[in-house]
Amino acid sequence: MLQVVHFDFPAFINQSAVPKEMCYKNVGYRHMSRFQAKLLYEQPILVGLQYIWRLDDDSFILRRVGYDIFRFVRDRRIQYGYAKVLGDWCVHGLWPAVANYTRRHNITAKFNWTEGQIFYNNFEVSDLKVWRSAEYRDYIDYIDHTGGIYYHRWGDAPIKTLAVTLLMRKERTYHFKDIAYNHGRK
Repeated sequence: MLQVVHFDFPAFINQSAVPKEMCYKNVGYRHMSRFQAKLLYEQPILVGLQYIWRLDDDSFILRRVGYDIFRFVRDRRIQYGYAKVLGDWCVHGLWPAVANYTRRHNITAKFNWTEGQIFYNNFEVSDLKVWRSAEYRDYIDYIDHTGGIYYHRWGDAPIKTLAVTLLMRKERTYHFKDIAYNHGRK
């Protein structure tokens, strides 16, 4: 099943203030980031699903996966699975914005995370309940309305990485070390 998605600037963004390119990424990348962090979970195509596995169109699974990944996460009550952790230093202002959010809402992170490190979410398996929860919806609405996705190129990976640390215990995450995966090349 396919679903067509159209990207557009939200009404609260001043388009003339949005840099055309930032950290080697254009406006299309920022539309995609907003979609992956916020709008994806509202899509009708996902109705009735509990788990999703995100693989970008230039992601490659290099060997057969010898088990049912969805059964694996369900049986172990994993809320977020990933293949890699990388650095992303092009997120000016995101960490302070999230610190402000947590202070205002009296939220303490469920586990510590190193600033600048992200779950490389071109491969992620997640429980949709997390992204549809009231807590995440409030968080992502705050992030969205700061305009940082467009004005500062905040990507979906750092936005969601911070959400994972705020919303779930570390033992509910899982590093899929056994799946041979590459992004951007075979």
